[in-house]
Order: sequence, then C-alpha cells, then structure tokens
Amino acid sequence: MKQLRMIEETIGPQPGRAEPLAKPDRDTLRQFLRFFTGRVGVHYKREEALIRVLGRLLGHKREEGEQLQHLLVEHRAMKSDAARIAKTLKGRAGDEPCANGSDPLGLRTFVRQCRAHISCEERVLFLLAEMRLTSEQKTRISHRMLQM
Repeated sequence: MKQLRMIEETIGPQPGRAEPLAKPDRDTLRQFLRFFTGRVGVHYKREEALIRVLGRLLGHKREEGEQLQHLLVEHRAMKSDAARIAKTLKGRAGDEPCANGSDPLGLRTFVRQCRAHISCEERVLFLLAEMRLTSEQKTRISHRMLQM
C-alpha cells in the first residue's frame, strides 16, 4: 500500500494532468514499479503456498477455490502491467505529453487494481486462512513461507 501511495503522490492528485512527466518523476515511478516486478515475487510465492493449502482444505467448494485461483492470475497480471508501464516510462521523451491526461500511462488504473486485489486478499484469502486453518497448520505454513 505504501508503494501505491507513493506512485499516486508522484503522478499528482489532479486527474486532468496533461503536462509531461519530468524525467526525475519517470525514474522515481520506475523504481516504485520495480517493487511490483521484483521484490513482490516473494510475497506472491508465499500467498501461492497459502492458496494451495486452502485449496486442498476447501476441496469441493468450487466457488471459493476459483476465487483463490483468480488471485494467482491477478498476481501475474499486476506484474506484467507494472513491467509494461515501467518500460513505457523508460522510453518516454521528456517533452512528450502523458498518453492519457486522466490516467497517465495507466498508472491510476494499476493502483486501483492493486488496491482491489489487496482488499480481496484481506476479505477472502486471509479470512479463510484464519477460519479454516488449525493452529498447527498455521504454524507449519508460516514456517514454510518464511523459508521462501
């Protein structure tokens, strides 16, 4: 969430912004996006391990299982979107206006999608883990996650 707030602060609060992003802003945004293409991978692997455990526990409850699998699809999409935006930022000329004044380079959409994803994880994934896993299972999965 901190990375998302910093992206929003860098692109500014005004949705109608039409002036070009300065090179320092583009470089800063690329650094923030690097989190979503690199370091967040460990987080994704840990969540995937939790999803596998919950998937086995839920078994026949198809709707919950599909929703959990959708989180994994969203991980790949967010990583891909972050890489695409970072690549676009790297290639932009300093005097080129933003591609879309209301959503420069798709950054606002990216932030909105990430927040929706995190909200879903909190409402579904972590709540299911809390409700369905025994203390022993939580301890085992926690140890496994820390080794990733």
